[in-house]
Amino acid sequence: MPKGLIIFDLDGTVNDSSPGILYCYRKTGETYGINDLSDDFLRTALTGPFEINISKVLGLKEDQIMEAVKRYIVFYTAEGRFMCELFDGMAETLDQLRSRGYTIGMATMMVDEYAKDTLKRYGILDRFDTIHGASLEVTYCKEDLVRMCLEDTGMSPEESILVGDGPDDHRAAKESGVGFIAARYGYGIDGEYCRQHSIKGIDRPLDLIRILDSSDDPES
Repeated sequence: MPKGLIIFDLDGTVNDSSPGILYCYRKTGETYGINDLSDDFLRTALTGPFEINISKVLGLKEDQIMEAVKRYIVFYTAEGRFMCELFDGMAETLDQLRSRGYTIGMATMMVDEYAKDTLKRYGILDRFDTIHGASLEVTYCKEDLVRMCLEDTGMSPEESILVGDGPDDHRAAKESGVGFIAARYGYGIDGEYCRQHSIKGIDRPLDLIRILDSSDDPES
């Protein structure tokens, strides 16, 4: 019998996409005459809602955001999406989850089409039972996407866990009523954050199996 639903974030949780994201932010900035964006500054915009992030790093007004998003997508489609790689052990983690009877989902603020294409290029698209990403036509927040995964699979929040690497993922999990496990190897959550918020965290993808197995053990 299925044990429950494990919903993954994509960027910073399933793959390291930071080189491509930073590159596309920088190239987009150059189209506005901004040529001094440091990696440290751009890394503050690796987690959370994309429109807010791109506005922050480029200092844009509200009426400029959608045009900037379109420019970013041009760079991402042509180059940025190829500057990412799957985290070590992620494919094995997904296979072990499936062998243990878990249902697997994804909720990502990457545009849905690009998220699925990314997973297909990694050869792991078929490991996911449900995938929901952002839309260029409709504004979704992360908890909207989590709820879509719940609806697709028929799982309740109590049966489900979100694995993510940013405070926005943690907030979305709380808003959706699902459990949360922090990917500390990602972009936005460290051990101190986990201690402050009393949440479990993993330092590599395969650690997730250990946590879930221990949760299933009545003696743990």
